[in-house]
Amino acid sequence: MDAVWKEARAQRPNPYLDWEWRTRAPRRVGALEDWCPVQIQLLPAADGSYVPNLRRLAATVFAGRQDEDAPERLTIRMSGDEQQSLIKLIDEIDRNAVAPPTDPVEVQYFIYRPESLANRPANAATNGFYDIIDIGPPILGLTFNRASGAPDPTSFGHSLTAVSGQVAIGIIDDGIAFAHQRFRSRNGESRIKALWLQDLERPTPDLGVAFGRRLDNDEINALLRSSKSEAEIYRRVGLLDFGTAGRKSLASRISHGTHILDLAGGYDPSAREDYVGDRRPLLAVQLPSTVTGDTSGVTMGSYVLQAVRQIMLWADRISAKLPLVINFSYGILAGPKNGTHRIERALSQLIESRNRRAPTYLVLPAGNSYRARVTGVMELESDASDDLDWIILPDDATPNHLEIWLDGDTIERDLTSIEVNLVPPLGQPAAIGGLGDGEMRTLEVDDRPVAGVYCDVIRSLGVSPRGRIHLSVNGTAPRSDGPRPAPAGRWRLSVTNKSRSRVTAHLYIQRDDTPAGFPLRGRQSHFDHAGAYGRVDLDGSYLELKTTKVCPITSEDTLSAIATGTGSIVVGAADAADRLRPADYTSSGPSISRNGPDCAAVSDHGAAHWGVLAAGTYSGSVVAMRGTSVAAPQLVRRIADYLQSQDPGPVLVDAVMATDAGAAAAAPAGGLPRAIGADAAIAVPSADRRRLGAFVLPEAAAAHVPKRKY
Repeated sequence: MDAVWKEARAQRPNPYLDWEWRTRAPRRVGALEDWCPVQIQLLPAADGSYVPNLRRLAATVFAGRQDEDAPERLTIRMSGDEQQSLIKLIDEIDRNAVAPPTDPVEVQYFIYRPESLANRPANAATNGFYDIIDIGPPILGLTFNRASGAPDPTSFGHSLTAVSGQVAIGIIDDGIAFAHQRFRSRNGESRIKALWLQDLERPTPDLGVAFGRRLDNDEINALLRSSKSEAEIYRRVGLLDFGTAGRKSLASRISHGTHILDLAGGYDPSAREDYVGDRRPLLAVQLPSTVTGDTSGVTMGSYVLQAVRQIMLWADRISAKLPLVINFSYGILAGPKNGTHRIERALSQLIESRNRRAPTYLVLPAGNSYRARVTGVMELESDASDDLDWIILPDDATPNHLEIWLDGDTIERDLTSIEVNLVPPLGQPAAIGGLGDGEMRTLEVDDRPVAGVYCDVIRSLGVSPRGRIHLSVNGTAPRSDGPRPAPAGRWRLSVTNKSRSRVTAHLYIQRDDTPAGFPLRGRQSHFDHAGAYGRVDLDGSYLELKTTKVCPITSEDTLSAIATGTGSIVVGAADAADRLRPADYTSSGPSISRNGPDCAAVSDHGAAHWGVLAAGTYSGSVVAMRGTSVAAPQLVRRIADYLQSQDPGPVLVDAVMATDAGAAAAAPAGGLPRAIGADAAIAVPSADRRRLGAFVLPEAAAAHVPKRKY
């Protein structure tokens, strides 16, 4: 392969989006421009007040354009619920009902802009009243007509404040069977108070959301009354329309979101005892199938942040004091892993902000990558070098990404002295050399990019600057409308420290597998090294990772890259066979900011009885699923029970939030409640706390498992 590294300039705010833009198929002639979600934060006026720019944003959204945009063009939109929240805040300030906001998080909003305007260079953006926090990927096919700028917020029939013990459960997932019997009240009506189907990415007459479809409780109940079957409901909504693109998750007997929601908040409405389900209103967002299928997280971030914000807006519309527990059973493999990932930090800010008004928790899985060979660490003295093989598999239709995070006392000054070389299997291109902050190179064959390297210094509030080198390699499966495929095989990666100071390099391969049930596209790449293999005690194979000083590959520091902060609760997975031990796959700390998960829940009973039983897609069905994804909602259920009772019983041992278990000695905003009940935990030996946290939740009672119907 005749390949050469060439200088290039990034055109998007992060390497993932830039590589997607650089390798995407050309736009059809005459096709309308797609729009991007943009997270913004209003700037204060000269007197420090946000009120003038709150008014300006409301007027801009109503007009449909910013002052500097072409007058004949629609250039800005906002969802109805978001717009209503903005208008309500301005009205309450005018009536002196609330004090003007002073926290920058309280003046963060999501807007939508055409891709070319959203990604304009900073010096070309002259709006002057907001900063851009994050720009999401273009939503394919999303356009807006010049419709009324008036909001259309979600309607709720009544406040729940009069009902004692209400705790809302929020879920963000794929394949949520919202008509399922386990999500209904005793009277047959749905407990789902609001549902946003992001899965239907198209312009919508529903101005309450910018894309997809929103269903409130009245609409869901009307569908339940007028349909002969659950499948008919999903067909009428469009979730089983095989004439459209995308996976139809609810056509399978197993759907991830249904299983997770049942573990978190599913109940049998025929139960004779006090029916807890009536005190568990559900708020749900179903992610687009394309987002779930793209496990790298490239497209995930913006959708998830919009989902969390939407769930919080709904909860506040029901009651500003309504306790809320949100489950998000997804994870990624690569990132800073010090609590500063853009998704991680934004989620923490949202949770902390609402927690000032009402108890609010976000529960995340620890990850399933303990044996995936996707993490490495290199301790590089001055003039030292280390290397690894990056194995990229054949028939991989998606790009592969690798992040190298550099730590050192003088990394800002010495970044250009860190040399990375990436050698493809069939060639020996010239060395990349040292790159400076903001520089990039592309590896090209016949003037078409096959791989790229990005270099920058990441500066985050409260942490030391870090260097980041991001490597992107095209998929290996040829596609007629896709980029030039990269060769499969061993890509030789070396890192050399030519500075005078010691540097630590943390290497993380991004997630790139295909979720269960999806058509095969991504295939997970991994590291390889001659000194990496040891014998597995269980079966005698040589797949055990043998961590030595000569092998950079490690099974530590494998927590999900969005589960290392302090604003969320992180749950690992335990295997109940042979006492309680970490499940074979559950990820491990320590990361820079977290020693391990906060706690764990049972997800397996040995190799022959793997998984946890919960609801299948249709009422009466029961299926098994495994992973830390099914551990997290078990804690959601426990927290909801605790918040309802407000009588947690004996305080758990101090180790629940001790520094050797979770993120901090004191529970952060949204952190794990200290008091869940003495019977709520099984203590974990200190040797396993990097993978299980301080305790393991007892298994759910049999009443939590839906009964089989034949």
